[in-house]
Amino acid sequence: MVRTRRPFYRSRPGSVLLWSTVGLIVLTFVIPFLPGALLLGFVPLPPLLLVTLSAITILYVGVAEQAKRWFYRKAPDSPSPVSIGPSGSRP
Repeated sequence: MVRTRRPFYRSRPGSVLLWSTVGLIVLTFVIPFLPGALLLGFVPLPPLLLVTLSAITILYVGVAEQAKRWFYRKAPDSPSPVSIGPSGSRP
């Protein structure tokens, strides 16, 4: 969400970031159903709570995108980075 100036759906994340995020989301939902989860105190969440958490997450994404759009509209353009030539010296 906040790693780029563009909207999140127009900026493709690196494959490691994408797959680690997907893997952690799946693991989060699977943990209560693994053997031994009850021994550790894990129980499945009620469906209404899952819906509520999903709605909060969707609202967060929307608000973060709006805040990012507002910020970059108000913020002055950042200076371009200085490129370093092949010899290690600045042009």
